[in-house]
Amino acid sequence: MIKLEAIEKSFADTTVLTGIDFEVDKGEVVCLIGPSGSGKTTLLRCLNGLEIPESGRITINGDSIAFSHKQKKYPINNLRRHTGMVFQGFHLFPHKTVLENLIEAPLIVKKQKRAPLVKQAEELLNKVGLLEHRNKYPDQLSGGQMQRAAIARALMMEPDVMLFDEPTSALDPQLVREVLKVIETLAKEGQTMVIVTHEMHFAKKVADRVLFMDHGVIIEEGPAENILVNPEKEATQDFLQLLVDE
Repeated sequence: MIKLEAIEKSFADTTVLTGIDFEVDKGEVVCLIGPSGSGKTTLLRCLNGLEIPESGRITINGDSIAFSHKQKKYPINNLRRHTGMVFQGFHLFPHKTVLENLIEAPLIVKKQKRAPLVKQAEELLNKVGLLEHRNKYPDQLSGGQMQRAAIARALMMEPDVMLFDEPTSALDPQLVREVLKVIETLAKEGQTMVIVTHEMHFAKKVADRVLFMDHGVIIEEGPAENILVNPEKEATQDFLQLLVDE
């Protein structure tokens, strides 16, 4: 479903990603872990075309783009149409109801008819436990409810891949569980996902594979149980020990 080859990314004189190679199979859940500044979010944003690599190749569900220092414009929408992204912040339209937030993109971008979109949106809102809140505005919701609405909105575009950038980092601890439960449900349903997270217990439960990143490089990867319980690399061991000490 996803293949990254020799991805390089810099901001000014700072190298953020170096020689990134990895693949994600259809239906697989991959969690990216590592210290702040290790390149996890940048890697995720490259997958959605929000950041453009200087070199390398990204392929998502058969659509492929080769990046080069010499080229400035790319058909990013060829990749983006395969992905749905959920950010740390919720990014809901504040002037639209929850239901209107969900139907906006397929209504405008895909030119679909409103009636079937409303039905689809209500089914998704029921799935994430928000159907009774469909006519509320974002500022009438809790943080956990807003994040669940953001997940439902991303799913409205029927993406092949869901990308999550620390989806619980902006939430109070008591609201984290309700968001993670939704993601766990998606995993059980076979949704392909790449998740940046600091929730190690969640990663162990939901991920098929875990990638540990540091200084823009994938240091270690493997089955979640192996990486999170018995990592081989010293850098991974040190990172996980810091989380335990906290």
